[in-house]
Amino acid sequence: MKTTETIAAISTAYGNAAIGVIRISGNHVQSIITKYIVGNLLPRLATNTSIKDNGGKVIDSVIAIFYENPKSYTGEDMLEIQSHGNPVILNSIMECLCGEYARLANPGEFTERAFLNNKIDLIQAEAIIDIINSTNSNASKSAIKSLQGRFSEKINNIKSMILDLRATIEASINFPEDEVPDIQLNKHKQSINVIISELENIIKSAVSGIAINCKTSFAIVGKPNVGKSSLSNLLLGEQGSIVSSRPGTTRDTIRHEINFKKNIVTFYDTAGLRSPANKIESEGINLTKKTILKSSIVLYMVDDTCGFDKADAQIITDNDIDNYWLINNKIDKTNKKPSFCEQNNIKNFNVSVLENLGVDLLINEITNLNSISDENIGTARQRHLDLLKKALDHLYMAKKYNDNQGLDIVAEELRRAHHIIDEILGGQVNKELLDKVFSDFCIGK
Repeated sequence: MKTTETIAAISTAYGNAAIGVIRISGNHVQSIITKYIVGNLLPRLATNTSIKDNGGKVIDSVIAIFYENPKSYTGEDMLEIQSHGNPVILNSIMECLCGEYARLANPGEFTERAFLNNKIDLIQAEAIIDIINSTNSNASKSAIKSLQGRFSEKINNIKSMILDLRATIEASINFPEDEVPDIQLNKHKQSINVIISELENIIKSAVSGIAINCKTSFAIVGKPNVGKSSLSNLLLGEQGSIVSSRPGTTRDTIRHEINFKKNIVTFYDTAGLRSPANKIESEGINLTKKTILKSSIVLYMVDDTCGFDKADAQIITDNDIDNYWLINNKIDKTNKKPSFCEQNNIKNFNVSVLENLGVDLLINEITNLNSISDENIGTARQRHLDLLKKALDHLYMAKKYNDNQGLDIVAEELRRAHHIIDEILGGQVNKELLDKVFSDFCIGK
């Protein structure tokens, strides 16, 4: 489809910078070039030129690139202006553009137009925001695979398989005398089983894709004075939490964003769990319990001179902590060597935060989270997973009714599965879903 309005937006982050980028898309791009850009622009050729205001005065020296439809990001005529990254200059250019020929773009509107003009499907559109927002290198690599079409290719393959089987079954319904029913039903069953198997594999990959796309957060939890704040400060590389030998020093939950080898991870330094000495400490403990619920993994710290005791076990049980790593701290006092092992699906670390022993083993495990393999087909969203499961349910029903020779119902179940699969790619999508998808985008993308 073609839109009638021309949109413009500053695509770079606000603030002083070497370069600022403005994007324009729509049917008034040629008029904007004629009025504001000095000289002519050839398609897809970066041109060093100047941009003028409405009075013909030069605003700035710029690099301008014209993308002629349909060979552009949006499928429409597009203009990209690279000026100096001074907000005053960028705003002056925007005031000119949005006066007569264009309006300010909505969040994600450039990508939405790319989708509406069939430049990308909805999975690829969602992958673009995943690339922008990815918090680790694995999530970024996985999102790029989705943008390149690996996930879409798998979905399209399932869609084609269902469509082919639908055509075969509907032909069988219309011309029942062409084949022996038992042979016919057996062929349908084999085809349905192949589709089910393929779809089940995609669902497994989608679950992994969702996990990769989520930022990992760790809550550092334990009794008072086990070294939680000291570990937090060591990982942060500076003192972000108060450290004291007095129990109950940490009264609040302190959040840190830490970059580990291209992986941005959230850490919460929490108040020690015990019977509170006063109301303020009680509030801190309540915050700890809330933090545990919203964290991906709990780093449960223990003073190795005391060991993991009944009180620790009770804390684990009382707070429903089921996904945790055990950090045995202060091994410098127990003369143990730094080590890492996994027992009963729980990662165990022997460390000394004070002497910085064994902490590298913990960091290695953190950075290895959400690793991806060559078989990974990209990031995924809960929307994808929900629709895939719905389609699978209809395929199960198709298999059931095929065994009972109910070909009319089989055809209907396949039709429903086909439409659901198509919805993942953006077929028959409604405005409410589009608004939800593109509202997560920044303006200018």
